[in-house]
Amino acid sequence: MPLLFTYDVLTSLAAAPGVAYLAARPKHRPLLGRFAPRRPDTVGQRPIWLQACSVGEVNAARPILEAMAARWPDVPLLLTTSTISGKQQAETLSFPVTWFPFDHRLCVRRFLDRIQPRMLVLLETEVWPNAIRMTRQAGIPVAVLNGRISDEHYPGYWRLRRFWRPVFADLSAACVQNEEYAERMRALGAPPDAVHVTGCTKFEGVRTEFPETQINALREAMGIPRNCPVVVFGSVHTADIPLAVQCWAHLRDHCPDLRLVLVPRHIERTGRVCAAFDEPLLLRSETLKGRAPAGERVLVVDVMGELCAFYALASIAVICDSFRPKDDGHNPLESAALGIPTVFGPYMSSVIDPVTALLSNGGALEVTSEALPETLRELLDAPERRERLASNGRAAVSANRGAVGRSLALLERFLDSG
Repeated sequence: MPLLFTYDVLTSLAAAPGVAYLAARPKHRPLLGRFAPRRPDTVGQRPIWLQACSVGEVNAARPILEAMAARWPDVPLLLTTSTISGKQQAETLSFPVTWFPFDHRLCVRRFLDRIQPRMLVLLETEVWPNAIRMTRQAGIPVAVLNGRISDEHYPGYWRLRRFWRPVFADLSAACVQNEEYAERMRALGAPPDAVHVTGCTKFEGVRTEFPETQINALREAMGIPRNCPVVVFGSVHTADIPLAVQCWAHLRDHCPDLRLVLVPRHIERTGRVCAAFDEPLLLRSETLKGRAPAGERVLVVDVMGELCAFYALASIAVICDSFRPKDDGHNPLESAALGIPTVFGPYMSSVIDPVTALLSNGGALEVTSEALPETLRELLDAPERRERLASNGRAAVSANRGAVGRSLALLERFLDSG
């Protein structure tokens, strides 16, 4: 308890400077809403409260929310999120959305009084001390779903295990992705009988097809002839831009009809992407305003929510934020489930279970940044190899589904007690 008291003191001391910092920066000012999240008008009484941090977790939350709605049609649902991009993505779903409160006692208490949830479900590593402690003190069950503690973060948790043990001990249930994560949860204080290996829910959070009419319309809007090869760099971070430029220099003359599509992870960094290329580019936002393509071969998707649609028309998908030691990757299942040959780098720690499933089934390629340009060239020249990758990737996704159903079956016993 003394350590938790220290945490409360530190969060209290940080509150006023935090408000001042956010208020002074228009870009971050919407985050002030986390100090007093409003109750959405559309949420019913005593909802299940599901917390998903940012864009990736929100995408993973969609099939979980849909399964909850189908399994418990009379139980209201509420989705909260912690980042601006996450909230924007969450608002595209058909569920009530609001901010996750800052983990300060007063913020959490006011939110609990306002929402009065019947259960709190935290996705992946959203383990917040005050949110968990105060929710349990109110007699409300708290569960972790799709839980994981990565190789990168576990040493930090372990060094502060005296602080974390009472937090993990308050969990009513922890549905985790694999046995290694289960052992880490137990070591950090989660009740052994509360920890269950249910698998990775991300296998169910991905689309397996898009209507052909939608893909054809997208091709036409972006000026991509039907038989042109397309390489899509998905979730491009600033540090990925030089690698994309290098790959394009290696491929553009070898494949004269090739199109390169770049989808920035953060839309506000589109300018940096465009500045790296010394040729005309076509922005997706411009085509949505009526601009006609003029033969551009480098295309930039500067709008939210269209990454998977562009994956669906790709010949090869490259998963960015995975080629440098500080990277931790993005979800490779979004392209693999669509039957798109998928390539990523060696640094994919945030999605290790999907990566393991794909690689063990021959459904994706892991390459270094140095090898990426030539690997892409070889794949473009080998349609049979691309077809094998596509088929194996889809099979791996199909074989690993079922985690959502197993998790909800374990949570069901808490509905009446919450």
